[in-house]
Amino acid sequence: MQYISTRGEAPPLSFADALLAGLARDGGLYVPEEWPTLSEHDIASLAGRSYADVARAVISPFVGDAIPKAALDVMIDDAYACFRHGATVPTVQIAPNRFVLELFHGPTLAFKDVAMQLLARLMDHVLSRRS
Repeated sequence: MQYISTRGEAPPLSFADALLAGLARDGGLYVPEEWPTLSEHDIASLAGRSYADVARAVISPFVGDAIPKAALDVMIDDAYACFRHGATVPTVQIAPNRFVLELFHGPTLAFKDVAMQLLARLMDHVLSRRS
């Protein structure tokens, strides 16, 4: 899968190159050239699954074959195993039809843990293969 800049002036990059580049040279954000989709059936099958399982189903199409599935599975499992709540990011009902998503159960108690725990592992994997 190729990633292109939202500003259209930077060359397309692979998943691994876009991951390490951060922003595109033209100041845009890298987005997939073609957006993967999940069918209604795929989405419905995620009900009741763990956060790691849902993350795996959503993230895998964006990674493609850039990282072997077994390695990606380990990174996802490890990234969310360190969260202090079994649901990783639980929803808590605060009133009828009102819920809050608790994003503070990660190792630093910051919402950023939800993304950064996996991002660091993805970057480490890509960099270690490049020496």
